[in-house]
Amino acid sequence: MPSRSLARPAAFCAATTLVFASAVCAAQQPAVPPVAEIPVAPLPKPRKSATPAPAQAPAATTTTITTTTVVTPSLAAVTTEPAEPARGVPEAMPATPAAPAATTAAAPRIVLVDAEPAKTSHTRARELPDHEHGHHPKHGRHGRPFHPAPGIVVDVASTQGGASAADVQRTARNIGYWPFRHCYEEGLQRNQQLAGSVHFGLTRQGTNLTTQLVDSSIKDESVTLCVLREARHLELSWGAEASDAAADATADMKVSLATGDEPVPTPHPVPHADELREALHASFPAVQQCYASGLARHPDEGGRMELRFHAKPSGEITEVSEDEPRFGDVDVTRCVLGVYRTAKLPHVHGSHAASFVYDLHFEASPAAR
Repeated sequence: MPSRSLARPAAFCAATTLVFASAVCAAQQPAVPPVAEIPVAPLPKPRKSATPAPAQAPAATTTTITTTTVVTPSLAAVTTEPAEPARGVPEAMPATPAAPAATTAAAPRIVLVDAEPAKTSHTRARELPDHEHGHHPKHGRHGRPFHPAPGIVVDVASTQGGASAADVQRTARNIGYWPFRHCYEEGLQRNQQLAGSVHFGLTRQGTNLTTQLVDSSIKDESVTLCVLREARHLELSWGAEASDAAADATADMKVSLATGDEPVPTPHPVPHADELREALHASFPAVQQCYASGLARHPDEGGRMELRFHAKPSGEITEVSEDEPRFGDVDVTRCVLGVYRTAKLPHVHGSHAASFVYDLHFEASPAAR
């Protein structure tokens, strides 16, 4: 009996121990579920399954409306606006015809002449005092009265378009004498025997004057082109019938240039003028380009430019400026001054040419215009 009583408590204790161990294990298992529940966290999945139908539908609807209804018209508007300026650009392209003109003016045939570097500026022929006209003791050439200065005679053979030949000739002789004489005197300084005539047609189209060279016996192209250019600047009287600015008129004109009874004075060259002139010639290509760029802006520009140089005995140019009279296009003058300020003169031993004047004359052939 005692043994059975002792076995029961032992069995009871074993069972109790088993139950207690299982309870302890059950109490310790909660740590595992969190680890296992981490993948179970796809609780969002149920949310997606529950919400997807209502939530995706509105989002898809909003996106579709924005893309189809709003974006498409705005893109059409943006495409149309650039299309209009694009059509405007070809309209501006008619400036392309200016391309031939620009191309012609970019490389015109330029006639550039110069004079020896001198101490003084340009000189003029001597004029006969008024009280000596017709009473000078000397006699001129070919039985003419003595006249030291060159002779300039303008003749108008015929006119068309209502202009009177007498009126055109009278005004041309009056206002054209000095412009033509300046052209001629520069040529005489290069050649004291230079003489001849320039025959050309002068046409007024509206307010513009154009010239067409017929013939020139002057053996100096610069003088011929200078006469033609100055003729285009004359304000002539075309008569009452051609007073309208829109009317066209033409005149057959001839300018005769004859030497005077005294040579035209020439400036006195500085020492070693030939060497200085040769060094200055080295910059001619750049100087011609300056004038060519000016012709693109003002096709009828030309004439004389007088430059004054200041240099050190070593040949370094310290300053270049323009003397009177001024060249017509200021930009051309600035360009030429810039070219020569960077030039280099030769070092000539014993030279005292610290300051000298250098004359240039620019003309463009009628073909360039």
